[in-house]
Amino acid sequence: MMWIRKARDLHKEPRWWVVGLVLGLLITFAVYFSVTVFTKTSLRLDEAQSLFQTNRDIGGVLNLVAQDVHVPGYHILLHYWQLIFGNDIQTARYMSLVFFVVLIPAVYALASYAFNRRVGLFAAALITISPFMDWYGSEARMYVMLAFFTVIHQLAFLKLFKEGKSVHWVWYTLTAIAGMYTHYFFAFVLLTEVVFYLFARNDFAAPKAFRKFLIAGILVVASITPWLLYVNSLGFASNTQPSLNEPTSVDLFNTYAQFIFGFQVDSLNTIIVSMWPIVVLLAFFGLQKNKSTPREAIFFVAAAIVPVLGAFIVSITITPFFQSRYLIVALPALMIFVAWTLSQYPRRISLVLKSLLVFIIATLFTVQVVNPNTPVKEDYRDAVGYLSEKASNRDVIILSAPFTIYPTEYYYKGDTKIVTEPMWDRFSQGSVPAFDEAKLPEDIKSTTQSYQNAWVMLSYDQGYNETIRKYMDGHYERTSAKEFSKNLWVYSYKIRYDPLITIAD
Repeated sequence: MMWIRKARDLHKEPRWWVVGLVLGLLITFAVYFSVTVFTKTSLRLDEAQSLFQTNRDIGGVLNLVAQDVHVPGYHILLHYWQLIFGNDIQTARYMSLVFFVVLIPAVYALASYAFNRRVGLFAAALITISPFMDWYGSEARMYVMLAFFTVIHQLAFLKLFKEGKSVHWVWYTLTAIAGMYTHYFFAFVLLTEVVFYLFARNDFAAPKAFRKFLIAGILVVASITPWLLYVNSLGFASNTQPSLNEPTSVDLFNTYAQFIFGFQVDSLNTIIVSMWPIVVLLAFFGLQKNKSTPREAIFFVAAAIVPVLGAFIVSITITPFFQSRYLIVALPALMIFVAWTLSQYPRRISLVLKSLLVFIIATLFTVQVVNPNTPVKEDYRDAVGYLSEKASNRDVIILSAPFTIYPTEYYYKGDTKIVTEPMWDRFSQGSVPAFDEAKLPEDIKSTTQSYQNAWVMLSYDQGYNETIRKYMDGHYERTSAKEFSKNLWVYSYKIRYDPLITIAD
């Protein structure tokens, strides 16, 4: 009978003190790498916009965000956070770290409620070591905040599914409103729940669920309508956002690869994406143990697929806006489903697979951190430092795209004149003017005619950076070129050859 007792012990749920200890270690890991690694990286364009938009009164914050493509929940919170703690980039990143820290136990709570504590702990571990989540857990943007509201909202939804208490309707509605005011893509979370409800409506514990979901939906729409009306009254920005290409099927696989393995260079990412048939087979064999897949597992599959597929369909049929960071709402569900799937194997096989997955993720986590060519790295700090050192007040700095003025101004401390191409006065013009190739010679002439050298920084290509570079190469002598991170280049050109006239002369 001893072997029977040991077998039972192997499948016992972890004690609460073990759960607390593991979650504490996971949070310590997240905080350590955030403070020592991720918050030390260069300011990125999106973060510079966050600082610019929130460094004013609330009316100004709302006005600027309404001209962007976001909702104001994160920006309002960051505005007051900066009033208390300061408005430098590290301080702003710490607010995201707070949401990352509370996301870890939230994922555990969701996964353990849906399945068991073992699945919950492993799902929390996957979230913690995810290079994707760690990156955005230390970025001054709303994405990890969006993931947090997604998780606690999904927990409310599952409680409605399994218990159906009145308090859960309040929780469900309030978190839905908070999610919608964090990012428009939270709508895909609600779409997933509609799909799941249609699939499993007869299994809902909540009485009169359809009517109550309808009421909750009306309240959510009513809450976001004032903001939409305000945005419409100001008009939409047309050129202030990076130009996005229409996504392909490769982007679908890349999104899931980034969720689990982070941002890798193209050669390594190709190898990762090519392994998807093996992943599908492992999931298939893992599910064979369950003749009837739990409804909760089906929910997490839907929550991991519907937002990504929905954004893909809209991007190829209406307008491109497919970005993996916008789809972070699908990441927690994916990690929970992976944790549950691996738990379906026999214990020893499950342990081996889990250990192998953690090893691979940890290795790629390290690669993402140390590789200077990691795609999401934007080294404006070193690029602007280089300009501060090399450019003088006899030179001019030209930036493209124009909205890269934000990270440039954050770091630049010199007295060289800074202009943009196309030329943009953001304080009077509002959104960025459209690029006109016919006006490029006139713009460059008026910008450079009284200066000795032009320093051209090209990043965030809106479709015309190469046109600018070729024009400069064809009309002026290029004297240097240096790349600081992927597609972030600084070029220098000789504009005038006549000697400088000094007072003594």
